[in-house]
Amino acid sequence: MSRKSLILCLAIVAGMILGVGAAVAILYSDGSGKQARSGNIVPDQERFLLLPAVPADAVAVACFSDVTNAAEGLLGGVAFADSLHARRNSMKSIASARMAVSLHYSGKLHALYVFDAGKASSEQSEGAAALIALASEMGMNSEYVDCSSFSEGDRDIYKRSLVLVSDSEALVKSSLRHLEQSVSVMQAAGFDEAASSVSGGDLIFFANSHAKTLMGGIFAKRNSAHNSFVTSFAQWTVAGITKSDKSGTYLTASAVYGKDASNFMSVLSKSEPAVSKVADVLPSYTVSAVSLPMKNTEPYVSAYQAYMDSKQSLQSFRKKSRDLQTRTGISPADFVKRLDVKEIARATFVSEGDLDTVNLMRIGRQDTLVFVGMQNKSFKDYKPEVHSWPYAGSAAAVFGNFFELKDETCFTYMNGWLISGSLKAVDEYVQGRALEYTLVEYMADAGQKDMLSAESVLVSYFALTENMDSHAKMFTKPFASILNHFHDGSDYCPAIMSVGKGKNGMTFSFQMPRLTMMKSKAPEFERDTNVEIPEGPFKVKNSGTGKMNLFYQNSHGSLCLQEEGGKGLWGVPFDGKLCGTAQNVDYYANGKLQIIFGSGSRIYVIDRLGRFVTGFPVDLGKEILIGPDVYDFNGTRAYNIIVLHKDNTIEMYNLKGNKPSSWKTIIAPETIKGLPERIKIGGSSFWVVRTSIQTLIYPFNGGSAVTEFKGDQMIRPDSEVRILDGGTSVSVDCYDGKSRTVKLK
Repeated sequence: MSRKSLILCLAIVAGMILGVGAAVAILYSDGSGKQARSGNIVPDQERFLLLPAVPADAVAVACFSDVTNAAEGLLGGVAFADSLHARRNSMKSIASARMAVSLHYSGKLHALYVFDAGKASSEQSEGAAALIALASEMGMNSEYVDCSSFSEGDRDIYKRSLVLVSDSEALVKSSLRHLEQSVSVMQAAGFDEAASSVSGGDLIFFANSHAKTLMGGIFAKRNSAHNSFVTSFAQWTVAGITKSDKSGTYLTASAVYGKDASNFMSVLSKSEPAVSKVADVLPSYTVSAVSLPMKNTEPYVSAYQAYMDSKQSLQSFRKKSRDLQTRTGISPADFVKRLDVKEIARATFVSEGDLDTVNLMRIGRQDTLVFVGMQNKSFKDYKPEVHSWPYAGSAAAVFGNFFELKDETCFTYMNGWLISGSLKAVDEYVQGRALEYTLVEYMADAGQKDMLSAESVLVSYFALTENMDSHAKMFTKPFASILNHFHDGSDYCPAIMSVGKGKNGMTFSFQMPRLTMMKSKAPEFERDTNVEIPEGPFKVKNSGTGKMNLFYQNSHGSLCLQEEGGKGLWGVPFDGKLCGTAQNVDYYANGKLQIIFGSGSRIYVIDRLGRFVTGFPVDLGKEILIGPDVYDFNGTRAYNIIVLHKDNTIEMYNLKGNKPSSWKTIIAPETIKGLPERIKIGGSSFWVVRTSIQTLIYPFNGGSAVTEFKGDQMIRPDSEVRILDGGTSVSVDCYDGKSRTVKLK
């Protein structure tokens, strides 16, 4: 990655997160919603140790648990961070410490770095002195602070020493004043609620009220009309950095927003999450797409009308609908209902050097009303043709102005989708070019499963590498330059954001991998040895209340149980880290459920009151990576568990830690990426194991795989295992692009 300023570095992340707000802003065109009420949640003292030193007017704040990791990851290429990394050996006490970085606006954006310099002391450590010297060399202002000198403070930070660094002397002095007065960004409205909404060590907060400042540095003026909308859709947006290195950037995020009808997020919140299938009907050369998958359109439509009413726009909305009804003979809402729409999407792709845009509507009912005015047209034995589209504007009238196309004169039907747009755009589908090589196939050739198919209420896609000429039209020159350099060394760099529902409201998940195309050929080496360990919280049933609870481990290591609504039930100190799962068992077979989980090499069971069950922990003899996964094969509550160990083996045990006599260890030639999936075929069970390179299928009792394909005939790691009629075989997808039938019985 090219050298960049910290401001533009954080602007990239802001664009990732707030850009969704901008995209959805266009859906709703107006957005002056009320701000969410600040709660009384006290953020974790360790994670947010340094935040009392961050002035309250922060535009963005990043919290890093380790200076070196931050410099190697997200901040790589930032001049000051690069210098820190280069001199990490001379300031070891600082290099592995916590750091906070904030942006503040005073005529222009300035950055403030806050470093943890150890226990409170009037004397500078060697690392602190080296850091101050570095700041001086780079022409930056710095200050060593013994926080114990501020007697008013009662937070943990007042037991520490700090080093403050900034290009602005005024900002350093402001930080000192906030420390002295015990006032900081933590007292900003909505910050406490935002701080409690995501887990993870490294976090970035964006103050939406200042989003216009950041967005102005991202989007070109022609695309900045909706910046003000982003400022009102939430008080704070917070992103947890799950991964940021040369392979890509991965974030999870959430926003603090008002729940009333005047806030556009309330519209999405009424939708029930569903799985998007749009990647199946998008060409590989798609530049961008936004899709709304939904199980039922009615809650969305009702919420959208309430939203329009709150904006005093309902009358104009209804007039547009009446005009369309007069023209088409059916209201847009009834049109959507009659077709049983399951998903609506807008996509832009490159066609003959130009950008074309289409609307795509996945329908659950084949109704011939779409062929109104056309002779002898029906869905029976239908072959795609270009037709005139009599319902132009109907999608926009129901789902939002984002779906208003400049040219929506034509349509066709294909694979369960109505596709509308210009003659040229629709003809791209009819002639077969669009689906000759689909986006889902393109992602598969990059070693990825369908990245748009996560359960969500909105999913967006942007391919940085598809049409780089468009970057200059969409973004400011500095930001476009960064994007163009970000994917150096990669063939394919998609940015995918999905919006879902979490326990505290709407959640965002972002991924931007840097990929090399495999061109439908099997890899000759192991590409990925990293295994993602779920962090929870894990849903478990409380047999006392009959309700679902959330079981998780907080940043202090304690095991916690809380109601889904957020009420904490208990916390229990625990020395160890959860191994990515927690499930219910009825250990005593009396209807009272316990929670089983793993840590280290041991299996633990704890009851609904936070008491550890006698007889546990059980030591399995080797370290657990993920597990246990619990099975009651015969319905007698004689449980068996499946565990993925750190030595890349899969084992089955009973709750006493003994392996069944018939069990044979599952060993794979590459890194196993997670727990196996059980499939039942006829009267037999098998285990589907995903590795970094391929999919393998093993017998129920383990041992050797029943699938031993080589080279391009290997089963892709993202292949669906489809059980065929007859119940003796499965169909799988291989690297050579072919589907193969595997007989398992």
